[in-house]
Amino acid sequence: MEDIQKPDFNQSNTESLSQGVIQSKSQRTEYTILLVGETGTGKTSLLSLIANILAGRTPIDYSLCHDNDNEAGSSAKHSQTHSAKLYEFESRNGIKVRILDTPGLADTRGIQQDELHKASIAKAIQNNIATINGVIILANGTLPRLGAATDYALSTLSGIFPHSLVHNIGLLFTNVSSPLSWNFDQNSLPDALRNNDNQFLIDNPLAMWKRLRELNGNGHSIPRNILVQMEDTVMDGHRKALNVLGQLFDWLDRLEPQPTQDIMILYQQSQAIDQRISDALARTSQLTDKKKRLKELIELAKGSLFSPTPSHNTLCSHPDCYSNCHISCGLEFTLAPAALRGCLAMSGETCKQCGHSYLDHRHYNVEWQQEDDVQKSVDTLARRNCLAEVGELTQSYAKLSLSGSFAGQIKKSVRLIEVNLEAMRHNKADLKSIEKVEKSLEHMKDKLIVETAAGNLWE
Repeated sequence: MEDIQKPDFNQSNTESLSQGVIQSKSQRTEYTILLVGETGTGKTSLLSLIANILAGRTPIDYSLCHDNDNEAGSSAKHSQTHSAKLYEFESRNGIKVRILDTPGLADTRGIQQDELHKASIAKAIQNNIATINGVIILANGTLPRLGAATDYALSTLSGIFPHSLVHNIGLLFTNVSSPLSWNFDQNSLPDALRNNDNQFLIDNPLAMWKRLRELNGNGHSIPRNILVQMEDTVMDGHRKALNVLGQLFDWLDRLEPQPTQDIMILYQQSQAIDQRISDALARTSQLTDKKKRLKELIELAKGSLFSPTPSHNTLCSHPDCYSNCHISCGLEFTLAPAALRGCLAMSGETCKQCGHSYLDHRHYNVEWQQEDDVQKSVDTLARRNCLAEVGELTQSYAKLSLSGSFAGQIKKSVRLIEVNLEAMRHNKADLKSIEKVEKSLEHMKDKLIVETAAGNLWE
């Protein structure tokens, strides 16, 4: 039998972290970490745990160390973090640990909400982070394999991470009280994330501590012997967490820091592809015969409904709406739809021009053009240009991205919406909400035009 290569973890970090000290073999004085994952996996609680340990605290004097103003305080099914926020902590021996806490993906408020979360992550990276030591992806370790939501979240994350980061991505499985209770199927992970030394198991003692504090604070009469057991459980969880975080920092110490510029390139490419798909679908939606829609698109796609402009404008991207809501918008160019609430076209959260939500609006350096109902005929080469451009963009994106496929991400989104829609129907949600999700599903399926676009490159 072939020997299994075991990770050579530096045990000194496990011991030193109990004193709030990080031992770095590489003599690093700073670590920058991206903390990402599906909604509900405990990113913010992990952030507080790391802050407490770096301060040398034990469960006796734990405190919550994240920004409460950045917490939603809503349903656990919704991301509890409003936007990506960079935290900076310092160990007792002067080593800085910078952690970007990000909103959870697979938010049940819909794919649009996740688009806002991605824009928030991209903006925070662009403004604050030039290089990163590691990306920590949190996943629920109590599940045997990836569900639709986790699968979608990992696909989305792989879509904004370049190949250059592949060795700097670690998986931290949460809620695992014992390694023997972890029965996760490694085959359900994307190929790029399977690695012998990048996976860790943790049962965050901060959650136990919070529960114990709630019981004590709510006037529960707890027998002394049981209270002692609870306190021992929290302290034991703290010791185990020290061991896991020690291994985690040993792993980070062996990695070469990677620049973040490729993350921004990928995000911008994905936005460009989305814009071109919107352009193509806008023409497609005008055709009455849906069976011939894709064929007509290929034949007529050259005549773009977008016209370039010297300055950015606020446009509506809602299906079948072609409104130039604010030409030459006075706001600074932004990727985040939330910022567009300040656009003069908006009244509260609704556009005065088209009546759609600010979430449906984007800044583009183009404007919609009105065309006659009669489509113009173009020569054979020109008919292919629009889809060819989409195809070239997706090919370029696939070479840089860990996901390897723009269409693959869309399929994960479709699957997640289908699962949510099935649950809504089973729970007999109101018809208006169901219809809204059905339209969202149809619109997302339409985006699979990128497969046809990529195929045309090889014809």
